Amino acid sequence: NKNMLLPSFLNLPVYAVDLSDESFKYLLLKKNRHGVIVKDFGEGPIAKGVIERGEIKKKDILTALLKELFYKKNIRYVAFSLPEEKGFSRNVKLEGVKKEEIEEALTLQLEEYVPLPPSEVIFDWTLAETEKDHLDVILNAFPKTLVESYLDVFYAAGALPVKAESELSVLATVILPKTFKGAAMIMDWGKTRTSFAIVENSALKFASTVPIGGNHLNEAIAKALNIDLVTAENLKKQGGFVPNQNDLAVFQAIVPIVTALREEAEKYINFWQTHSEKKESVSQIFLSGGDANLLGLKDYLSKELGIPVNLSNPWINIKMPRYYLPELERGDSVRFTAAIGLAISALAESNEL
Repeated sequence: NKNMLLPSFLNLPVYAVDLSDESFKYLLLKKNRHGVIVKDFGEGPIAKGVIERGEIKKKDILTALLKELFYKKNIRYVAFSLPEEKGFSRNVKLEGVKKEEIEEALTLQLEEYVPLPPSEVIFDWTLAETEKDHLDVILNAFPKTLVESYLDVFYAAGALPVKAESELSVLATVILPKTFKGAAMIMDWGKTRTSFAIVENSALKFASTVPIGGNHLNEAIAKALNIDLVTAENLKKQGGFVPNQNDLAVFQAIVPIVTALREEAEKYINFWQTHSEKKESVSQIFLSGGDANLLGLKDYLSKELGIPVNLSNPWINIKMPRYYLPELERGDSVRFTAAIGLAISALAESNEL
């Protein structure tokens, strides 16, 4: 029972573990009387084909990899994120339903929102708003087999999974400043995909994922310049999306991909403005993920979309000790945003695991 209260001296050191198709990240936060500090963090590669589009294809290899990590770091409890491309996020309007009846009502209506039999679905929900005649609820659902595959791997690797959340739900809670009101878009640009989320008044209202990742930039540069992928990635980091004379070939190679990403963002922004109840426009965009640091990307998106674009700061809502600077630098923090969000969530609930 995740709501069972534990004595404070039994607070568990819960590591956040963020798995993607090509890499893993882990992070442990610790709270003291002065604030929150980063106790441990790290990352490593995952061989191609072990995880594909969020689905674990080779359990034995992933288990062996995590088992070695858990043994080395003495990791016994983990919080993990579920891949957004495999999930279903829906806005549900419940009429004539009391708050204590929400879960039962969603269970009965699940087939209307998720294209799977209810017996094959695991879901949770968040109450977004309470209106006079209805409740606005955010439904997050995942295939049961997918969730169980992640649980099986963590158990087999020697750790107890104590918390699981959808990746974009985690990002929504950690990226947006607590003072932010209105609607915002989160763009999480990973190596193999980009996820988009619309958050309104701190509630995740819309989510979608497209197969446009940072690796596609490397491949485009490598093909255009006839070089290897490692060199291509280094050129991408140096030149970014800036049409300088010396890096013009790099810029031209990645224009189609960055343009496609911008078009996807524009499509979802327009969709939200026409379909949201309040017709509220997206007022800010927050970038996260490994390629969010691409030089020139923030300015380009802001100019083309006509909306302020910010590089996410996952520490913005965390109280840290005075003069404390985490070893995880700002640029790297953007890549660790999901892990940081998971760790914050686990730390906040450490007495309720």
